[in-house]
Amino acid sequence: MTVVEPLSCGTPVVAFDIGWMPDMIEHKLNSYLAKPFDTSDLAAGIDRVLSDENRHKDMCIKAREKAVACFDIEKIAGQYAELYGEVLG
Repeated sequence: MTVVEPLSCGTPVVAFDIGWMPDMIEHKLNSYLAKPFDTSDLAAGIDRVLSDENRHKDMCIKAREKAVACFDIEKIAGQYAELYGEVLG
């Protein structure tokens, strides 16, 4: 949820490329994925997101679009209902 919530608010995320982060973060499009545990790359990601106002605005728009497209409550509820149907099925 720590990534979905900012994306849904239109806020780009800078995170390490580990776990499920790549499922939500589109590198350099809606956020930034830094090399795992590379603090220099994490700092570079923060700089990339914040240093160019136009790029930042574009990333904000794309962050929100990603959240709406993938994590809309009705879509998620439907996926749970489908999964429960399969399990009980």
